[in-house]
Amino acid sequence: MSLVRTIIRNGMSYGEFDQIVRKCFVDVSFRDFSNPRNKQTISNVAILTGLNRKEVKRLHELDLEQGDDAGQQYNRVVRVIGGWINDGRFLRDDGNPRDLDYEGKSSFSELVRQYSGDMPVAAMQKVLTRSGNISFTDGNRVRLLSHAYLPSDDPEEKLGILGVDTSQLIDTIDYNLGAGEADLRFQRKASNPKVSADAVPEIKQFLRRKGQAFLEEVDLYMAQHESDSAEDSVEMSVAVYYHETETPKPDDKDG
Repeated sequence: MSLVRTIIRNGMSYGEFDQIVRKCFVDVSFRDFSNPRNKQTISNVAILTGLNRKEVKRLHELDLEQGDDAGQQYNRVVRVIGGWINDGRFLRDDGNPRDLDYEGKSSFSELVRQYSGDMPVAAMQKVLTRSGNISFTDGNRVRLLSHAYLPSDDPEEKLGILGVDTSQLIDTIDYNLGAGEADLRFQRKASNPKVSADAVPEIKQFLRRKGQAFLEEVDLYMAQHESDSAEDSVEMSVAVYYHETETPKPDDKDG
């Protein structure tokens, strides 16, 4: 229900969602459920998905935008902010991020080129300005205002991030369902059904402080273990989220 609520709120119809889900069923069947000794076939995918052969063929050949651009942008922005708060070239003597010249040595432009891959500097500046992460000082230097990247009010960008984060969580759950005890990926949560409603604002502030500090520590730890070889590296993500069950309103109850 949560996913459907999010989809409807952001203007996606059932028909659009149905098309994307059918496409995903076909793509995953071709990618992950083929026999290693034989090439996956239209007929086998039709059996796996319950779709007819004509529909499988159509969807297999269909090129849909899956929101990858939004997910890639999210990762690039997070890497840039992580570099700013961890890389000594961009820090003050006290260890905090310093204001950066736009161009030159140890500048904002150098930071973006180092950590964003091929994203243009001007595009990164626009994204970080729109999200409230940076501003320009009176001396025209770039100042980091927030260590946490929160996307703008662009629904497409938010849905892209939703897709990345939920996909990674489900991947972890799926992996743990089939993994042995020694190979389980870390997946834990703290939960309490009797938290006082008056304490919620204080707990949220506590989580913002502790959660952000924890993620920055993890980001630094992973940065210290980066590999220069693309063949000898893996992509890792660690996430912290807050969930609060809303009390149903009287109108929401049956009867």
